Amino acid sequence: MTVGLRIPSALPAAAETYAAAGIKVFRVRRSKAPYANCPRCDRQSSLYVKHRPEDCRCGVPTCHGFHAATTDVDLVRRWWREEPDANIGAPCKLNGWAVIDIDPRNGGRESLQRLETRVGVLPGTTMQITGGDGLHILYRSPDFDLPGLGGPGIDFKHNGYILLAPSVHASGGRYQWAGNGTYLAPAVDWPGALLPRKQRRPVPAPRPAPRHRFPPQERTQGRPGGGRMWTVADLVQHVMDSHEGNRNNAFFFAACRAHELAEQNLIDLGEAQLGLLSAASAVGLTDSEAQASFDSASTRPNDRGWVA
Repeated sequence: MTVGLRIPSALPAAAETYAAAGIKVFRVRRSKAPYANCPRCDRQSSLYVKHRPEDCRCGVPTCHGFHAATTDVDLVRRWWREEPDANIGAPCKLNGWAVIDIDPRNGGRESLQRLETRVGVLPGTTMQITGGDGLHILYRSPDFDLPGLGGPGIDFKHNGYILLAPSVHASGGRYQWAGNGTYLAPAVDWPGALLPRKQRRPVPAPRPAPRHRFPPQERTQGRPGGGRMWTVADLVQHVMDSHEGNRNNAFFFAACRAHELAEQNLIDLGEAQLGLLSAASAVGLTDSEAQASFDSASTRPNDRGWVA
């Protein structure tokens, strides 16, 4: 992938520049509605069949989206000739990226401060300022999937996609690469402190988790009764840090705590569910057993002394 890539200000030329540099791109409508990109949807293809998007039978359910991303410059040129105002999307994992997406409108800056307080200052790397005054922090992709939620206003984008400069945000602001507007291929690996514990190096020997009482350092934190004030990011990280023999217990504990905090209006239960199910998948729990455990946690006894 090219290093030090100057990006033109016009969307069609920028899309071609990315593709020529080996960055897979695809079209994104300003409304974020998907385009039809597979050969069955392409009027110039011999495989074209007239059909509604929802009836597309190409075999790729998301063909009207980022799975059509390509480095074929001729195809990219034709796409943007047809839709010169289309924004530029790029899949993260397929381009070798893992991205921390900071959304200030939903508390992303504050969550980033808390994250760095917990794990240390994140290593410097390629950054993009979003059209909504947010931030994309690009690292090299790890060899395994990541949870999607890093806290309120923070997404860990790996299987998804981001928009690339000079795409236009709904607010009218344009995306731009930090600094002088030059794209630099990420040369820094995804931070080890944000990896599941089993993927960190060195891997500590697993220890049995204590039961039915808080560890001493947690007895006085947070709220009346001596329990710790958990955040959604804390609960997600707790599941990510669980060792193989304790994954189910760790997830159930986090789910119980999520339901308890949601009942007190301290966190959003939907946000917690999304983050915890994503973390469960990342540590090897199946979707069905994680969902069943999360639902079961809603009927737990009201025991404020539970711990991980």
